Amino acid sequence: MLLREYWLNRLSIFCAVLGVLLIGAYSMLESPKNVSIAEINEQNLGEKVRVRGIVSFVRLNDSIAIFGIESNAKIKCVIFNPGIEERIILQKGSIVEVIGKVQRYKGSLEIVVEKVELLD
Repeated sequence: MLLREYWLNRLSIFCAVLGVLLIGAYSMLESPKNVSIAEINEQNLGEKVRVRGIVSFVRLNDSIAIFGIESNAKIKCVIFNPGIEERIILQKGSIVEVIGKVQRYKGSLEIVVEKVELLD
């Protein structure tokens, strides 16, 4: 009986350590890659990226927000179903940080935004 509890205890410790390692590995894979706008190219398609820049234009309606950001280059960004916070942040001239996935739309690269944050 004692031997069985010993191995059960060891097995549970092993599973706990393995779980923590897998969570760490997953978080490293899912974390966005810091890039400048000029570095975004075809190889980044489908990748989650983090970029910073100044909002150059904004087009808003009920279901979508389309805006451009620029620093050393320009890129178009899209937010589907923007909330009030995004609508307040997205003003021409605002300095923002954007996290999202690089996608192709009508021949151009753009970022489908998951999170936008004001840096001012």
